[in-house]
Amino acid sequence: MSADVQIASLLRIAAEDLQGARLLAASGNRNAVYLCSQAAEKVIRAVLTSEGVHAGIKHLLREMVDRVPDENPLKPLLRAIEHLGAYATTFRYPTTAGRVAAPPGTTELDKYTASVDAALQAAATAFAVDLADPRRPAGRPGPVR
Repeated sequence: MSADVQIASLLRIAAEDLQGARLLAASGNRNAVYLCSQAAEKVIRAVLTSEGVHAGIKHLLREMVDRVPDENPLKPLLRAIEHLGAYATTFRYPTTAGRVAAPPGTTELDKYTASVDAALQAAATAFAVDLADPRRPAGRPGPVR
């Protein structure tokens, strides 16, 4: 798949994940933060794709953001959401003692979704992706400088 199509697809799926996170949050479902973390991961993957960097199969968002060149102006927005990677793994399963970590509260989750949305919107603008049109590839799929 070409980079322009892949970037646009990743950002559109991120938008859907973020919408799903908000819907789940409204019902108090603990999986809201998981979907928020998935949206963050897809935004980071889109930026890495623009840089010609394969993100691999891990969910370690911090390590993924480390691979984004410092010259990329989106990197600070990605740093602001990299901590959500913990919700893709640690907070989804019980500990060996059987405890399950509590999900973030509503205020905290609202901050998380706002941060992911800021990164998503900035990436969509930078790559010229129309999030509402599933047929259009990214208009500017190259590295952002």
